[in-house]
Amino acid sequence: MKNSIRLMAALLLSAAAAVASAAYHVSAASTMVKGDINRDDIVSVGDMVVLKNHLLGRYGLNDTQTIAADINGDCAVDSLDLAALQDIILGSMDKLPVGTWIGDCGGGKRYFCFDSGTVKITDPTAGTSESFLLDVTGNEAVFRAPDSGSELSAFITWTDDLSFVLKWENGSTESFRYFCAEKISPEEFLSGRWVTSGGRTFEISGLSGKLTEKDGTVSRFEYAPDGENITFRFGSTDNRTPGKIVHNDSMHFTVTWNDGTSERFTRQEIEVRDGITYVNGILIANKTYSLPSDYNPGKILSEAQAAFDTMKADAAKEGIYLSIVSGFRSYTYQGQLYSSYVNRDGKAAADTYSARAGHSEHQTGLAMDINNAGSGFNNTKEAKWLAANCVKYGFIIRYPLGKEDITGYQYESWHVRYLGRELAREVADSGLTLEEFLCIDSKYKT
Repeated sequence: MKNSIRLMAALLLSAAAAVASAAYHVSAASTMVKGDINRDDIVSVGDMVVLKNHLLGRYGLNDTQTIAADINGDCAVDSLDLAALQDIILGSMDKLPVGTWIGDCGGGKRYFCFDSGTVKITDPTAGTSESFLLDVTGNEAVFRAPDSGSELSAFITWTDDLSFVLKWENGSTESFRYFCAEKISPEEFLSGRWVTSGGRTFEISGLSGKLTEKDGTVSRFEYAPDGENITFRFGSTDNRTPGKIVHNDSMHFTVTWNDGTSERFTRQEIEVRDGITYVNGILIANKTYSLPSDYNPGKILSEAQAAFDTMKADAAKEGIYLSIVSGFRSYTYQGQLYSSYVNRDGKAAADTYSARAGHSEHQTGLAMDINNAGSGFNNTKEAKWLAANCVKYGFIIRYPLGKEDITGYQYESWHVRYLGRELAREVADSGLTLEEFLCIDSKYKT
């Protein structure tokens, strides 16, 4: 205790003359820091001089200074605050952060990963990530770029073990809160809109976002991905929820929380352009999402046609003969076809096997019926070959057996939809229908 008092006295004596002229100055500080009494965004000996002179009755404090000076939060400014101020100053000396911290400068957030004298600074908004060597001497932090040798310096003030403030050399301040021990991996950012198997929606930008619960409750969160580990922070600093993340494919990942429960996340970016709905960039036509009457490519799109031609040629080498019996259908033709089925079988029955105008995949130019558009095709060798091989060429069986309640249509072994090889493989490997894969439904509104 005597050594601390001697150190405090020495610091006061050496700095008193230099800071006395600033005793009554209150700067336009951007961050309210406990102990920053002279409002220069730094907690230093200068603040001890101001507080000491106040306690000696030499001058008073204004309201802002009084708030900053009440360090222990007991609504009184006294010698206990002077002792607490000393602890803050001494606690900031030569102290290096460790782990991942969130820096907030005027609402813009950056992420700092500190580790053994190095730091990686990630700015999700700018999409940049830079590494620096870090040295802290006293309460000055120096960030040095290893390649160029250029430096940035800042004064560091630790407010407690979970927060500190940097005052950069350009005069701006950045407040920091501890997030987690793991390092973040910028290449693993999950930006976008994700819906979960638990009925929740995560809207993520960079490393933060908005969570909408199933009941409509909204909260903010931040997260840090690190390989198989991921940590979410909901609300307060102490409310951290860790888990293990597994990336299933380009549009899905699963998080297993520490309590053992799992939640599947599905990317779901829905965009309507010129009346056409795209989900994650995929053109969708089903009972929920319709195409406008003037959407008319006039034929099967060239990429889908080329894929079918290749598939047909390869199948022929194995003695399997494939042909397109129904390809592109216009809005008008689909309407006529659907009406004929309604007249024959009734609306309820027709809706199980035929699409209403604007809701048919055939209008997209990306779907086709193979060989025989009827149940007689189901158990043929061609149907079996198609089911086993179409994914290699970028197609999926669009309306699989047992999924009628999801797709809205009966099993159609003959109806294929072109998605491209990579996406078709992901859908096929998932064992899901396209609706399940994108977490959308297929139901007429009326």
